[in-house]
Amino acid sequence: MTLSDDFSTNRHVVDSFERPLEILLPPSRYPDLCFDDGNLAVLSGSYYFIIHRGLVCRHSAPLATAIKDLDGKLPVFLETRPILELSDSSSDLFYFLRALYDGVSTLTYKIKDFEATSAILRLSTKYQVTHLRNDIIRIMSPVWPRTLAHWEFREAKATNQAGSYEPRSIYPHPLLVINLAREAKAPEFLPSAYYDLSRCSPSDIVMGHLASPTDTERHFLHDDDVMNVLRGKEQASRFLSTFIRDHLEGRSSMNCIYRADRAENKAEMMSRRACQASFEAITFEILRDVNGVVLHRTTDPLFAMMDADLMQTRNGPHGRINVAFRACEPCRLEFSAVVDAAREELWLNLPGYFSVELESWP
Repeated sequence: MTLSDDFSTNRHVVDSFERPLEILLPPSRYPDLCFDDGNLAVLSGSYYFIIHRGLVCRHSAPLATAIKDLDGKLPVFLETRPILELSDSSSDLFYFLRALYDGVSTLTYKIKDFEATSAILRLSTKYQVTHLRNDIIRIMSPVWPRTLAHWEFREAKATNQAGSYEPRSIYPHPLLVINLAREAKAPEFLPSAYYDLSRCSPSDIVMGHLASPTDTERHFLHDDDVMNVLRGKEQASRFLSTFIRDHLEGRSSMNCIYRADRAENKAEMMSRRACQASFEAITFEILRDVNGVVLHRTTDPLFAMMDADLMQTRNGPHGRINVAFRACEPCRLEFSAVVDAAREELWLNLPGYFSVELESWP
């Protein structure tokens, strides 16, 4: 008899101790949403909730069907209540069930509430709770809007008193929103979220995002979404280049007060290139992107075009308008109208740039 066949040895005892034991601990009550008069135990991982089946059945047809199916199965009870086991995480389920009981009136679009709003949107979509889904979309829409006017309001809210742009301290990261929009079938968030993310460097887009410094899970985009962002980033950059070429380089206006055929004296003749020189200076500043760096708004075509207009009226370091950027009033007003039209055109093009299919936009 070989040693391996000798059951009198301690070999098999040692092997049994070397294998880890899987100990199944009983589930625990979740710290909230466990009602003494509840008649249904909802099990999620190692936690369970005790809630009212009538409330759940009223709002969710899929859950109502799942609860009804429990009656035809071998009954399993937890604290004398039948068990409905769901695959969702206990934290997501908590936010969803709390919203069913308390509503979502206290939630906002800010980053501090994103864990709750994203969980509710995912599960309200999954379990077909339409009113909760619509409420969350309404809450998030001001930050991921359809219109350029609402986008401007959003950008203003993320700009501090010093003019520095700090959206990440207020709004959820666009990468997380893109993934949420895909999972929750909310494509209306995608154009603005794609554009927001496209303002990051390509390496940041590809490397993903940590939701918090303590988060061990890095979130990534699907490969198709990465390509959509990079493709849209290139398209928006080309739009800005075309804008500079068509509306800034060598710009002149029929309404310019310094036109040569309107000059009445030598001084006015000397000023006839004043407006053209101011637009050349603006072109140079846009290409340098100094304001974008200072205000944390680099690679942002919408901002760059708006800034080209604002340069003509913005005060310099000494509290005075920089005359190098100041065209005559007819030229300035005409250029301002061109900027508004170009920015609106870029906004309307976002779904096409980022390969987003929508029934309507904006």
